[in-house]
Amino acid sequence: MHKREGYIPVVADYRIWYQIVGGGADHENTPLVALHGGLGVPHDYIENLVDLASDSRRVILYDQLGCGRSDQPDDTSPWRIERFVEELGIVRG
Repeated sequence: MHKREGYIPVVADYRIWYQIVGGGADHENTPLVALHGGLGVPHDYIENLVDLASDSRRVILYDQLGCGRSDQPDDTSPWRIERFVEELGIVRG
């Protein structure tokens, strides 16, 4: 099964971590993007959702800025709902 991970730039010079499992079929179903519980709670507790991945469905996990494997800025000004919504849009893009 295909698996890749990396980092995506989101705001200023900060990056968020992502992992994509599955995909590669000629026709793929809508991917599942898993959202974790917010600041301080990384993706780890929902990792079992990758069991839903297949050649025809990708499962995408990521850590919001400030969580888990993503960058951990000292500046708390990015902690706004609007910015997290923008971040999700970047992950989906």
